[in-house]
Parts: sequence; structure tokens; C-alpha cells
Amino acid sequence: MRVIFHVCVFFFALASQASEKPVVFVSIPPQAWLVKRLAGEAVDVQTLLTPGANPHTFEPGARQVKKLVEASLYLTLGMPFEASLVSRAAKLNPALKVAGMDAGVVKLGVGDHGHDSHVGHDSCAAGGDPHIWLSPRLFCAMASNTVTALGQALPQQREGLEAKLGKTVAEIGETDRALRDAVRALTVKTWVVYHPSWSYLAADYGLTLLVIEMDGKAPAARHLAEVIGRAQGVGVKVVFAEPQYDRRPAQTLADQIGTRLEMIDPLQEDWVALMRDVAAKLATSERAPAIR
Repeated sequence: MRVIFHVCVFFFALASQASEKPVVFVSIPPQAWLVKRLAGEAVDVQTLLTPGANPHTFEPGARQVKKLVEASLYLTLGMPFEASLVSRAAKLNPALKVAGMDAGVVKLGVGDHGHDSHVGHDSCAAGGDPHIWLSPRLFCAMASNTVTALGQALPQQREGLEAKLGKTVAEIGETDRALRDAVRALTVKTWVVYHPSWSYLAADYGLTLLVIEMDGKAPAARHLAEVIGRAQGVGVKVVFAEPQYDRRPAQTLADQIGTRLEMIDPLQEDWVALMRDVAAKLATSERAPAIR
């Protein structure tokens, strides 16, 4: 009986230690990948945005708000739903620390993308375009900001966090080189996507972005015809769409110009896998489409 008692005490102690992990909330899955990469098992990472959800229309449920209120740290990114959520959580838990993973990042503003992105949806108007994780260069800044915030929550682990930051930045650099190699080999530098979330990546790698959606909505016939004409004019052979949005307009465009449709998920948690998938699909984007 004494042995059983000691075993029970041991497991209860383990459970108690697990429950004492700081709970760190993030808004989107790629942020979770970064926190897990840097902090490992030292924190309990919770992600607000569920798979397949549209970040521009997302509203957290009551259970998520309750868990956020119990958290130690919330790492924001500038997503549309964050401001009101932070305000609600702060009233319920003044001890909750909020830190921006986008701190110090100069974001692209509406209509200020430097290329034909046709951006204009209101959800990105306040504070600029939040899709900074889709730029390896800016993802490095996010990693640095994350270590700063985690270092305050886990002061005893600052040295380890810094070491993991160096490894993570090196991995981001390798991914950047894969993207540059893929783009360098392209003869057609025009990239057709449904949603303008890829504006930072296009700007970083010298791509002209043609966006199918218009003002955050399905495109009008005139706009779709314009994109079709420009895509045909430069010889685009693939159209990209995202699972968070209606794929029918992108499929219509692909059918009109006789190209294939590829899906890429900007909210995939595994950031390296996501960006390498983009690199691979860009590298094959000039192959002739399959015969229907």
C-alpha cells in the first residue's frame, strides 16, 4: 500500500507541474509553431484560430475567452479580432501580459503594396496588413519578439531561448534561400492568388501579385475579366487559392485561362513546411497544365 501511495504522489506531482506551465495564447497556427520551436515543453501553447477558419471574420467563443483570461501571456499579431479580445481579457484578468510579435515591424498599408495587389478590404485597414508571417524576413523579427516576451515569462530559461532563437533563425534562412532559388528560376514573375495575404512574400521576392478577390469580397465580373486578361497576357500557368476562402472564383479563372488550380494554406501551423510547399509549387508553376 505504501508503494502505491508513493506512486500516486509521484503522478499527482507530475500533473501539478504540468498544470503550472505558463499558458501562452497566440492568434494563428504559424505563431504556435514559432512558440513551440522556441519554448518547447516549457509552456502550454493555445491557438485561437481553428483550422479552416477565416481570420477576417473569426470571433472567439466563450470557452476560448475563458481560457485566455486564465493565461499568462497573449502574443498578438495585429489580426482584426485581437483589439476587442485584448480589451475584454484585460478587464477580466489585469495580470494577463500582452506582447506583439509584430513589434517594430513596418507593415504594408491598404493600397500601399508596391505592386498590383488590388487590396482594399477594411479588415486590414487598421494597423496595416497583418500577414507578416508569410515573409521569412519578417518572421525572423517575429521570432526575436517572441523570445523577448517569453524571456519575461520564463526568466530562468532566457539563455536557452536565445540558443533556440539562433537555430530557428538559421532554419528560416534556409527556407528563404529555397524560396529565392524557386523565384530566380521563374520566367513569369506574375503570381495569381485569391487573397492578398501573400503581399509581403511577393514584395520580398520581386513578384507581381494579381489578386482575385476585391475589397475582401468575391470579385465582380469586370475585375475577374481584368485579372484573366493580365494573367493570359504574361502566360500564367497556375492559379493559387487558399482553403479559408471560396475557391470557386479561383477555379473559374483557372478554367478560363486553361491553367491548373493549386491550394496553399497560409495558416498551416508548420511554417517551414508551408513555405517550402510554396517554393515547390512556384518552382513547378510554369509547367504546362494537365489536359482536362
